[in-house]
Amino acid sequence: MERGLKRQTQSQTSGAARGQRPKEVPVLQLDRLGEREEEEENAAFIPVAGNPSGLLSALSWGTAASARPPQKWVGGTENVTERNTSLLGYQESPRSSCRGQPLVSRPPSSHKPNQPVPLTPYSSELSQIQTNTIHSRTKKLEAEGLTVEKRKQAVIEQMMVDQLSRAVISDPEQNAVNQFSASARHRRTLHHTMVKTPKSLTENLLSHKLCFHARILSRCGREACRELIGFFFTCDRTLTVYEYRSFGKNRCSALPFIARGVYRSRGRPYRLADLSQGADLRFSTDAPHLSESLRQRPYLTLRVTDVDEESKKILLAQSGESEQCLPEEEINDQKTLRGIQATVRDRLRGRAIQTLIGLGRRLRSIDVKMNGLIGKEKLRECLAEELSLCRQDFEAVWRIVGQQGEPLMDYAEMMRAVTGEMSEIRKAIFMKVYAKLDPNKTGSVPLTDIEKFCSSKPSLHLELDVGTKMDFLTCVCGTGRVPKDVSYADFEDYYEGLSIEVPTDQEYIEILKNTWSI
Repeated sequence: MERGLKRQTQSQTSGAARGQRPKEVPVLQLDRLGEREEEEENAAFIPVAGNPSGLLSALSWGTAASARPPQKWVGGTENVTERNTSLLGYQESPRSSCRGQPLVSRPPSSHKPNQPVPLTPYSSELSQIQTNTIHSRTKKLEAEGLTVEKRKQAVIEQMMVDQLSRAVISDPEQNAVNQFSASARHRRTLHHTMVKTPKSLTENLLSHKLCFHARILSRCGREACRELIGFFFTCDRTLTVYEYRSFGKNRCSALPFIARGVYRSRGRPYRLADLSQGADLRFSTDAPHLSESLRQRPYLTLRVTDVDEESKKILLAQSGESEQCLPEEEINDQKTLRGIQATVRDRLRGRAIQTLIGLGRRLRSIDVKMNGLIGKEKLRECLAEELSLCRQDFEAVWRIVGQQGEPLMDYAEMMRAVTGEMSEIRKAIFMKVYAKLDPNKTGSVPLTDIEKFCSSKPSLHLELDVGTKMDFLTCVCGTGRVPKDVSYADFEDYYEGLSIEVPTDQEYIEILKNTWSI
């Protein structure tokens, strides 16, 4: 008892030092704390439910202890103190448990039928994961778009520097215009040098240009993965193509690929209207910036993948050039090719993947010199056996695609002309997948990397009409010979066949995204 009085005196002294206690705050009675512990040990009771809000009001500072009525112990003979009963907030119940002790009556349910069910921790976590995934994909797409724009600006700056850095005094046209009788040593002097040549460029003239993206049509992965950006100048109808190259992680450069000049197709120079998505630009392989593998071919073909359409409309309006100015002969040739392609693709549906992979491997085995060229008769025989192409259609395609008087033909271009190609929208996602698998642009992908990145979910396999599942690994390794590397040609043939089987672009893109997790 003396210790209790001493504690109370100390608490009053410390409380006075802290300030006056508010009226609504109950007195802390430390002297009766020991007695309450003894009472709780001796009394065996089960409290009964009462007002559900008693616990909340007891835990708050808003109600004084005197405002709450005292409660009684059910199994004991003594009253419970005000503070303990207010914290418990239970009432008596006539029910008894199996042990002979009173049971607790549950409070009435406050559930309403129309009240929405709150999310469980699992569902809220799943929703948060989905939201984070969407945000991460959006940020990734924005980062990729920003990277492409930075590359484009770097190429534009380098192109402008290259075109404007050539001094007028060193312009080759100085010698062509000033033809006079002089020795070779004194061909031209400063007095015979023009201040401005007819084709000298200024920044204002170069600003009237159309920018486009292109890729090389090749069965070699190293050549097909090159990033090309071209420019067409309306002032003199010249064009140039640059290549964006990365040397390691921190070094990159824009190098000239096709020198600036006037280039012709079928006897006429290229025009602004010729540059559209899916158009082909053909160049001679005598250019100084081409690699040795490209110079082995008679010509180089570039496919336009993307064009700035807004700038093209403005430039067409300024130049007065019509949108479509193709000769009637070219229009008829395009109609002929589209008719042959539609017939062949309808014939291939259901077996397009196996047929194109087998045809590609057979043509590569015939190409002994590995330059991409095959004779006319061998090519006709292969296409007749694999694609059931008649002689009349073959001759029509040879006349349109082949060179006049040439006994050899690029078999890859012949395949594209006969079977058609996937759209540039599908080709863009295809090139993105291959760039992920072959970041160093070696032209082939190890089979271990394909097994690592390729998803094996059954729902992602393509189910053909015949009922077989033709996933990528099955088609590549199903010939009896398991290769160590998968070439770019096999990769392209598989997805060209898949493009024939899948009707919509959205479905095709989803298959590639889910299969390779891009």
